[in-house]
Amino acid sequence: MEAPPFKEPLSQANVTLSEMKNPHFEGLVIGNGDLYGLVWDRDGELFLRMTKNDIWDARVDTSEDPPIPTVDISGGTVTGIRGDTPSWKKLYPQPRCAIALRLGELPAPYRGHLNLEKSLVEIGAADAPDTFLRILYDRNVLLVKSPHAVELEEIKAETLPAAELGETDGVAWLRMKMPGDIDYKGMEYVVAVASKGDLKAVSMLTSFDQPKGDLLKSAISLANDTLAETEAALVAKHELAWQQFWSRSGLQLEDPELQRWWYRTVYFAGTVCRPGTAPVGIMPPLSTDKTPWHADFHHNYNTWQCYLPLAGINHPELADPWITYNNKMIPRYKNLAMETYGIEGIHLPISSFLHEPDPAYSKSVNKRQVSLLPWGLTIGLQGMTLQSMWQKYLYDQDVQYMEEKIYPYLRETARFYINFIKKCPIDQTGKIKLGPSYSPEHGKPGIYNCPFDIAFVRYTFEAMIEAASLLERDSELVAYCKQFKPMLADYPTALNAKGEPILVDWTGCEVGDVKLHNITVPASPVFPGDQVTWFDDEATKELHRRTIDSIVFRDHNANVMINIARARLSMPHARDRFKEWFQSRERANGLFEWTGHMHGVYMPEMIGISSFVNELLLQSVKNKIRLFPCWPEDLNAEFTRLRAQGGFIVSAKFKNGRVASATIESVANKELQLLSPWKTIYVNGNQLEIDASGLVRINTQKGQVFEFAETAN
Repeated sequence: MEAPPFKEPLSQANVTLSEMKNPHFEGLVIGNGDLYGLVWDRDGELFLRMTKNDIWDARVDTSEDPPIPTVDISGGTVTGIRGDTPSWKKLYPQPRCAIALRLGELPAPYRGHLNLEKSLVEIGAADAPDTFLRILYDRNVLLVKSPHAVELEEIKAETLPAAELGETDGVAWLRMKMPGDIDYKGMEYVVAVASKGDLKAVSMLTSFDQPKGDLLKSAISLANDTLAETEAALVAKHELAWQQFWSRSGLQLEDPELQRWWYRTVYFAGTVCRPGTAPVGIMPPLSTDKTPWHADFHHNYNTWQCYLPLAGINHPELADPWITYNNKMIPRYKNLAMETYGIEGIHLPISSFLHEPDPAYSKSVNKRQVSLLPWGLTIGLQGMTLQSMWQKYLYDQDVQYMEEKIYPYLRETARFYINFIKKCPIDQTGKIKLGPSYSPEHGKPGIYNCPFDIAFVRYTFEAMIEAASLLERDSELVAYCKQFKPMLADYPTALNAKGEPILVDWTGCEVGDVKLHNITVPASPVFPGDQVTWFDDEATKELHRRTIDSIVFRDHNANVMINIARARLSMPHARDRFKEWFQSRERANGLFEWTGHMHGVYMPEMIGISSFVNELLLQSVKNKIRLFPCWPEDLNAEFTRLRAQGGFIVSAKFKNGRVASATIESVANKELQLLSPWKTIYVNGNQLEIDASGLVRINTQKGQVFEFAETAN
């Protein structure tokens, strides 16, 4: 098994604390992607809260909600009551923390240490830690080695019944039955603690892990079976799994902040994302149960930003929970499209939840659908969510997975846009007047030609044409995509104070009408929409650079998004602007605090930080690879096995102000397009021709490896 490619940078990202009293900023996170926990010092006692992504109080009470807002596309009208619905104002639905554990008195002084490479927390006297915590990678068990007992503490909530606590043959346990509603049967989970000397196993199972049978008995067996193995064997398997995780990619930068931020956010992704499990909400209930926005799945950037980076860091498998979730939600999304717009296809709300039933069988008011006016009326939402799914295929080229889990969602998104456009007016130039819609999250509903919408409709049509052509199906939908794509309007512009055009949020919007952006909508054709690239003509790039520099935005929403847009156009201040804000948000535990309007800590959108670092080193928009496109010339850098669109795994070095070498492995039979970093370029000793755009092109076969250099030697 390969070792992590850069062990020293990885170890430099470890976290050591002499104080852990503030759970928000000084708690240490461990997890296996499904089960995860936070440990800190609670009044001199070591304390840990732990949960799983599928543990939700998933009730939705729409009994007092008004009718779902509706949009008459042809008439250009929006009908409905603006603001939060009564169902939204309730405390549930919400992911819940499953259990709290008291782990014994702390010495004074003490030291807490998080080893990222091993996903291990060590606590105790500085020179002699006596407590070792691992959430085992191969099972949902917390392994505790400590001289102290592990005591269960129920987490009580005013909206939930009390849990049942007991002991069976020396194994302490807690069983919680979460209530349901008329459409959802609820769920159950069990936590069990078995002990053998100073080794303890804390297991957790839910009724989604085991729909039938005695869950309590199974949880007790899991804890006991874990302790039947030797500690050495358990630790070896755990550490091997994390070694495999870290061997997938790595980097070494002469920017120690970006380097440690990348490793820490990649680690966080590994603790809260795992294929075959439920997706993580926008703020897991680790340090608090008072999580914002129901800790839901937010479709206009928050959840997207968690899952978009995963393919690029060479962990495309971690996107599976989100892809699977959205695929299963298609019936509900189809119902919302029909109820809101009267058309077939899918439409996404601003906010969705886990364990939502098929609306065909829902008896609740509005078929249990929460729809918020105006936030849920952005037609680009489903395209943005598609991007966080389609990205996996672009990077790993797994056709079978794409066909099974991504294509159904893609097809229904394309159907929605086609049916929507059929009802849209056409202007005097033959362009589609795309709307009514809503600029996320600005202005009033009923606007037209929002850059966010146009970019993601184009993105969807491109993905549909590629996927359907590959799979040889849905030729009629492909024909409509090809017909409507060139009919989409140009991005709307207005003149700034200098009389220069810049993009604005909708047709008729003036510069300054949106004084402060939550989502940097005018920049979206560059990123996240992936429509305007470095390879466009200079006039186009200058328009979008000028637009990007003009945007005033709320820091807590768009710092990743806007700075990736800057990096895409090689704007030199992208790195400095990005670091300026995140330096102010980095906390003692190595993670980041989002601020402003209910934002908080342990928010998975911080995984987007790794995506920004990647963009400085490697870009591959529309399958065209650029090496170190926005990296400062005075700093050396090296990365190994990052992924690029088209199915390529890339390693490269930047030294003394220039690209020194690059290695690219193909994982599919695709054309490789690389912007040459040199005036002459050789691959495997043979000179390549550089075309007028600066690209070299190679038709590749799966498994081929290409060594690029400036000279033949």
